[in-house]
Amino acid sequence: MVGPTIDLRPDTSGPRNVAVILVLGAVLLGLTGVDALRQGMVEDLPLEQVETTIKTPNLSGDEVTVEQYEAFHDLARANGAYALRGWSLTVGMSLVLIGAVGLYRLRLWGPRLASAGALVSTVGATVAGFRFHDAAKATMEGLLVDTQWHVTLACGVSSGLCLAVAALPLLNVRARLALEPKEEE
Repeated sequence: MVGPTIDLRPDTSGPRNVAVILVLGAVLLGLTGVDALRQGMVEDLPLEQVETTIKTPNLSGDEVTVEQYEAFHDLARANGAYALRGWSLTVGMSLVLIGAVGLYRLRLWGPRLASAGALVSTVGATVAGFRFHDAAKATMEGLLVDTQWHVTLACGVSSGLCLAVAALPLLNVRARLALEPKEEE
């Protein structure tokens, strides 16, 4: 006795929706990478920016000085945290963007390239986050150290979610059928 058969039809709308989501995520995280590269190139942060950054922790009881924050910035530049976060997010999200175009055109290489780019971003941004956190622990204490840890988590989780979304069309049977090469008849 054979059970009922299920007719699997290719799903073309699902992968295209995923591609649009990937484009949005790639643009946002890519801009974050560009900002990290720009921050890493600045030798001395503007005093107004530093004062604004340390204002909230100081109001909550921490005693963070401008010199401590400058030391954090210098150490983060020296240990490559800005460069690693910036380049991994910029390059990785560029690959995600190109992969999203391929996915929208229902090409199998699209989600593969997007997944590879998201993996580059996830690993690079997480390692860079640990470097930022180490620099913060070495130069400051209190709320700003916790903030660096939360930024590390947020960046890793965001790029990790991008990886999960990019891999969805490779794992879903109906989406995968839409991406398979068409046979010439």
